[in-house]
Amino acid sequence: MNILTNSQIRSNERQTWQSLILGTLIWFLHLNIVYAIASVSCKWGWFSSKTMGISELQLIEAIITLVTMLLLLVTIYLPWRDWQRFQTEKPKDNPQMLEDTEKDRRPLVAFITMLMNSLFFLFVIAFFVPIFALSACGPL
Repeated sequence: MNILTNSQIRSNERQTWQSLILGTLIWFLHLNIVYAIASVSCKWGWFSSKTMGISELQLIEAIITLVTMLLLLVTIYLPWRDWQRFQTEKPKDNPQMLEDTEKDRRPLVAFITMLMNSLFFLFVIAFFVPIFALSACGPL
């Protein structure tokens, strides 16, 4: 495995913290934007026509949700890569890689960031259910 310098370690650690904050912010913005669009759309009658068999509101919410999923995938990949870099041995040679994660703060923070952003990703996937199962503005 490559030996990391102190500046590279600090850069990777900073990137992990940025991924943690960014993943939370992306998820928060997704919820607020989608709920606001649905609320304003119902009140002012926006996006009421149908496109491709679904309402435009559902289509816009689905597009916003897909973009959110792509952004969250980036915030999952970057800490995963840092978590791999922070390991003391190569993953193939280290069957106790998860146990070794808790030995140092840097791999633990990267792993927690990766896990938390993965949970946000699952919540965003689950958000497709109310988009397509429920009508935002009342009965169909």
